[in-house]
Amino acid sequence: MTTKMRRGEFPSVETYGDDGKGIYIEMYDSGPPLGYALNNELLPHWQEFAAALKQVTPAINVLPDNCESFVEFYFVQLNHEAMKLIKEALIGTPFQKFVFTSNDNGDGVPVGMSVDAIIDIVESNRNLRKLEIARNRIGRDHIERLCSAVYTHPALVELEVFNCFEPGIGDTMLTSLLTSDDLKLEKLVMLSNNITSAVLADFLASNPRLKELDLEEDNLNDSDVALIANALRSNTTLKTLRLNESNITKVGKESLRLVLYDESSLNAVADSNHICTVDLGWKAFDVYNSHEQGQINRCRKIYYLLSSRNETMSNVQHFGNIDLKILPIMLEAVQKYAKNVNFLEVKPLSIVYEVMRKWGVGNFET
Repeated sequence: MTTKMRRGEFPSVETYGDDGKGIYIEMYDSGPPLGYALNNELLPHWQEFAAALKQVTPAINVLPDNCESFVEFYFVQLNHEAMKLIKEALIGTPFQKFVFTSNDNGDGVPVGMSVDAIIDIVESNRNLRKLEIARNRIGRDHIERLCSAVYTHPALVELEVFNCFEPGIGDTMLTSLLTSDDLKLEKLVMLSNNITSAVLADFLASNPRLKELDLEEDNLNDSDVALIANALRSNTTLKTLRLNESNITKVGKESLRLVLYDESSLNAVADSNHICTVDLGWKAFDVYNSHEQGQINRCRKIYYLLSSRNETMSNVQHFGNIDLKILPIMLEAVQKYAKNVNFLEVKPLSIVYEVMRKWGVGNFET
């Protein structure tokens, strides 16, 4: 690895292919015993790595615009001296993505990059777009500085924090992030962080620029989900919401379903959320908003409702005393919506026939 780096080459090109070039180190399965990390026996190797890192850094500036530069450390064992070496080598480097996955679960054993070191690296890199921190205990004393580093950063748009907080601390972190007017994140992952915060609803209702939110394996319940669902009625930016493995029952799932597809009336369907896909694990609601264009999802839902009512010839019961002048518009709408449905169990002509019978248009008797 260091031989390539000293030549100004990226050693881990196979990880991302043409989409990314960088440095990938994993010691989860085959790493040396922890004692080696604690007693400086690996320090000469880290000294060599840190020196080589300075040689590969200039190559980042000549990468194509669509090629992501990255440094990813997975379960890498570092004592204080080694961590200081790596941190100083990464300070100011223009990598676009950092991943730091540690073995530190709060027992004080220095086997990964510390939170303070990670923040130092982030604050020094104005090109960073993606940051992932996993299995590294983030305490209350880190939250203010970490959040400040995130929402004052000029380029950071994706933050993933996995299994880093004790109960209550994750809520504090999330509240601090989401209540900042300067937050520019487009993707936020707070997976397995004991999240219960209700601040989510107010945040989503404000229509922020966030496009993807992952709260899998957290502690959200039906009440939390009801508030989130209500916020989704006015949100037009969030495209993906993941809530797998939370404390959500059928009640919470139904509140989410209704905000995506409320079949109580044509107006209710039209006013549903047509942008966001909601993933609940075994029962996902992505089918309702499977197309990237919200207008097409809206058309499909309206046609599905017309189709389901047509099976019992009950559409006319919901039209009320509609003026005959509206008939051409309704017929045109049926044809329009049908064009955006992949599999038509009920043909448009059947719905047209039912609608026209409402006004007695034409002679349908044989």
